[in-house]
Amino acid sequence: MHTEELKEGTSVFTADGDELGEINRFILDPKTNEVTHIVIQKGGLFSEDKVVPFDKIRSETEEGLVLSEEIEDFDQLPPFEETHYVDAEPGNPDLARAEERAAYPVGPAYYWYPPYGYLGYSAYGPGPYGWPVGLTHQNIPEGSVSLQEGTDVISSDGEHVGDVERLLIDDDNNQVTHFLITQGLFFKDRKLVPANWIRTVMEDKVQLNVTADLLESLPAYEED
Repeated sequence: MHTEELKEGTSVFTADGDELGEINRFILDPKTNEVTHIVIQKGGLFSEDKVVPFDKIRSETEEGLVLSEEIEDFDQLPPFEETHYVDAEPGNPDLARAEERAAYPVGPAYYWYPPYGYLGYSAYGPGPYGWPVGLTHQNIPEGSVSLQEGTDVISSDGEHVGDVERLLIDDDNNQVTHFLITQGLFFKDRKLVPANWIRTVMEDKVQLNVTADLLESLPAYEED
């Protein structure tokens, strides 16, 4: 089995050798541990972060990852995040979804009608105005997770044992074989954690099914 390392900041090139940008995060299917996509950070040819299917990577070089010739129009790659606006009118089902995601209520705004201080009119009072509300979603497969460097890694006994530094994947099936975690509050070394020690992967944390003491027994990871 041949594995390759994926880490944030790795350069990504077109088949012709033009640099598109750098890896910003990985899209992972938590049920299978398969890396399905990468997100390329805006810069170079991109004005926004773009999502690229992982199977469109043709090769890995010392400089970075090279994409397949199949991708001809890079502008047509989907953005990682898109924002759609909905009217903040009572009864709008999209508004209820927006309020669930917001940190504060996003009900209708108000204005004075007629406009306050308008010549010849007194201020009668406020009237409702449906101010647009933004709904942001990620263009990734349903059920998948966007994972970034620095995501917290938590042991089964609740210890913060480190942060995600990079992924090691099997070239044959794009499945993660190990997570490399860097120094946290508990450890002073980098550790290579087998993927089968992972209970769940979420956007804000990776939950392990082993204790911090077991992780401490692992040898420190050293570069070849």
